[in-house]
Amino acid sequence: MARIVLRGGQQALRIATAAIIAFGLVVVVPASTLSAQETDSSNTSAEVEKDSTKESKKEEKQRKKEEKKKEAGGAGIIPIPIFITEPAIGYGLGGAVGYFHPRKKEADPEPVSVSPALTTGTPPDQATEDGKKRPPTITGVAAAYTVDGTWGVGVGHSASWRDDRIRYKGALAYVNVESTFYFGNIPFGFALKGGVLYQDIKFRLGSSDFMLGGKYSYVNMKGQFNLDDEAPVDLAGGTIADSGLAAQAVWDTRDNTMTPDRGQLFELAAWRYDEALAGDFNYWKGSLRLLSFHQFGEKFVLGLRLDLDGVSGDPPLWGYPWISLRGVPALRYQNELVGVVETELRWNIFTRWAVVGFVGTGSTTGDILRYEDESGIVAGGVGGRYLFRPQDKLWVGIDVAWGPEEAYMYIQVGHAW
Repeated sequence: MARIVLRGGQQALRIATAAIIAFGLVVVVPASTLSAQETDSSNTSAEVEKDSTKESKKEEKQRKKEEKKKEAGGAGIIPIPIFITEPAIGYGLGGAVGYFHPRKKEADPEPVSVSPALTTGTPPDQATEDGKKRPPTITGVAAAYTVDGTWGVGVGHSASWRDDRIRYKGALAYVNVESTFYFGNIPFGFALKGGVLYQDIKFRLGSSDFMLGGKYSYVNMKGQFNLDDEAPVDLAGGTIADSGLAAQAVWDTRDNTMTPDRGQLFELAAWRYDEALAGDFNYWKGSLRLLSFHQFGEKFVLGLRLDLDGVSGDPPLWGYPWISLRGVPALRYQNELVGVVETELRWNIFTRWAVVGFVGTGSTTGDILRYEDESGIVAGGVGGRYLFRPQDKLWVGIDVAWGPEEAYMYIQVGHAW
């Protein structure tokens, strides 16, 4: 029974970091773009030559004002809506307030050859040495609630330093989770509440696309296990903690992190959860992710995804990975080893409107008796997209996905992956 309480710990972590994800969805949206467009400084009319001095002063003042805003990196406060469409916890709404910190001027990088395709629409002060969009520093607070009773509040911080040679994300949250886990194909309800701490830092190797770093996760929860009409059962007689450290390697060549058109992302992480880290469990966990984006002309973008997750040792129930696909509820299919393959095609019908079609499959395997090996779990669907912020390639939209059991709707801000 003690293990059941932490079955929702992974979901609790996802909810807690949902605020950070929401912040990340707009983390490359420069607030400076909300300002008025720069005025045309040219004036060739002979009729206004007598006012040229006065106009020049106005234009110079406007130019300096815009330059200060750019140097500040779009500092300001921006409200961010949060839409929750995860079937495992129910539909919900939330909100976040993000503060974009002024961007400090950094040392001029060494001259490099930059592809025009990468720099189009990217202001120089927001680009890295290779012309890609440079993530700003943002701090935010968030809160969310779902119709099933799940809610959470949290604070997060995301930063990029030294011309994007260092990236950091962190979150601290308190959550109350109402969800379901499956013993074989039999659903059981559970409730969890407690705190979550998450830290992630990466360091770029020279001027390459490779980054190395680490992660830390700490979950401290109390919970109840619900059996039909019987009274809820308190689990473990108190709080249960799960604490882990990870080493990670990342290779990222995507043209942007919001809705990529081209490039690849490779992520490899090895986690160790241990009592020596103030946890109650000892086990290993590994994950491998590969995303690849390919643009065909101006109308089509093909995305490919491969995810592999596995555990070894004695993890709690929540520590086992599950199939993550649109159309399949979280926590539905779990085991010691889980693999997912998915593809998505986006068709840019008009300048700011597009449709997407996607399909994926997942499988699970392992030696845990309470889980059944699953293969050929297929889910797919269609969706629409609107280019909300062209300068940042931020697409938003709605997907409808069909899985083995039901159809579900998902609200997307940025790419689904």
